[in-house]
Amino acid sequence: MVWLRTANETLMGALASADLPGHQRLRERIVYALNRCIETQDVDFKQAAAWSDLKWRIIETALAMGNLRDGGIIIVGVSQRNKKWKLNGVPKKFLETYDPDIVVDQINSYISPFVDLEIVSIRHDGKTFVAIYVREFAEVPLVCKKNGPQGTGLYEGSVYVRPPGLPRSTRITNAAQMNDLLELAAEKRARRILAVASRIGLEPGVAGPNPFDKELEGL
Repeated sequence: MVWLRTANETLMGALASADLPGHQRLRERIVYALNRCIETQDVDFKQAAAWSDLKWRIIETALAMGNLRDGGIIIVGVSQRNKKWKLNGVPKKFLETYDPDIVVDQINSYISPFVDLEIVSIRHDGKTFVAIYVREFAEVPLVCKKNGPQGTGLYEGSVYVRPPGLPRSTRITNAAQMNDLLELAAEKRARRILAVASRIGLEPGVAGPNPFDKELEGL
């Protein structure tokens, strides 16, 4: 993953701006989430704070969103007061703590095999937010590979999900949650098998060449 820096990013450290052409679809998704201001299965808000203060909650959320179809977005800079969300943005002193290399490295140090992340800053209504896009797993579901400090909720060998209708991350606790995850993994494996078959010239439902037909040619 390559991080780009432009003249507009001098105050934002190494964070890429969501205004860059390559982030257009991601920007639309973030703006939609901010305009709705509702947490969902694939949208999670965090109150503005330094990376070191939020990293354990973000790691847990990334573990769960990476096991979600189409992944999800974590947006830092949104607080909740009296059951209402408020778009506060992220102050510069906190913004500078979100170095993408550090964030990606520390998140993946707890995730097996790894999670693909895209981290950007975005200006919205005159305020700056940090958005972490967590892509769904590539081939096999994500697993927490080591224990976090006590109280962080990170446990070695645990699998985390975002249950439908519940805007929170949790460890798998029932067969239905596991079945949904295995179904997604099976779809990915099936697509991979079909892609390999196509690459080597096989077509689904079409038998391969019979070697005896080759021998009988010309008789």
